[in-house]
Amino acid sequence: MTLLTRRRRVILRQIVSPPYVYRWAGLLAVVAVFAGVTAVVLLDRGPATTLAAGPGLAVPAAGPPIVPAAPAPARPAIAPTLLTTTGGKGRTVALTFDDGPDPATTPQILDLLAQHRMKAVFCMVGGQAQAHPDLVREVVAAGHRLCNHTITHDPGIGARTPAVMDRQLRASRDVLVQAAGGADVDLFRAPEGRWSPELIRMSAQDGMRSLGWTVDPLDWTTPGAAAIVQRVQQRVHPGAVVLLHDGGGPRGQTVAAARQLLPWLEEQGYSAVLPR
Repeated sequence: MTLLTRRRRVILRQIVSPPYVYRWAGLLAVVAVFAGVTAVVLLDRGPATTLAAGPGLAVPAAGPPIVPAAPAPARPAIAPTLLTTTGGKGRTVALTFDDGPDPATTPQILDLLAQHRMKAVFCMVGGQAQAHPDLVREVVAAGHRLCNHTITHDPGIGARTPAVMDRQLRASRDVLVQAAGGADVDLFRAPEGRWSPELIRMSAQDGMRSLGWTVDPLDWTTPGAAAIVQRVQQRVHPGAVVLLHDGGGPRGQTVAAARQLLPWLEEQGYSAVLPR
């Protein structure tokens, strides 16, 4: 049985012969260019809407920003500076915990701090705070300080547009303030410490000082409790700001390290204070 009739074979020869073949090629080229431009536009828009997580931190990449029922009162703008010291005199150190709150780790860290009568800064991810508002309230009730760590822990926030930066900072601060029952949030820390001049400026515009660090034992890489302890002991100094994590993944090693570090800091004459 013949698949093509004589008439259809004639039409097919005409289509694949000049000048028709050139017209078809031109049409396909136009379609290809249009598809390529569309892909570039979508990829270019992606960073502003797809929010990535930092090391070991699982945060949903889709969906609208998390916004509380009512925005927190605006704070007055301050000078754009990066805080990397306790600001205190003598042998002081600031302990900071990032990426929480986490129901498995944060309570253990709070218990250890209470045992040694030490205060710390908890740099919380807005999404985590909204999922565990009871832990936010426990942190505040224990006299610790809250720090804004963005709503989704987007490590590329410093390269976003000012509008995206502002939404991230404000949404996270609103969630923290509401979860904490109105506690003030006057510190901000960039995910992964990826600062940019614009991000520091935007933080100051929202009344939050940018909080850096000077001692990073890389506990999020889970190198073992002994390695975390050794790195802090080797690098700590009066006025140091120590970076640790109570969220973003399994933090049993950080808890074990803190169990050794807190009494060691006391033995060395250090007092844990809140940066100012």
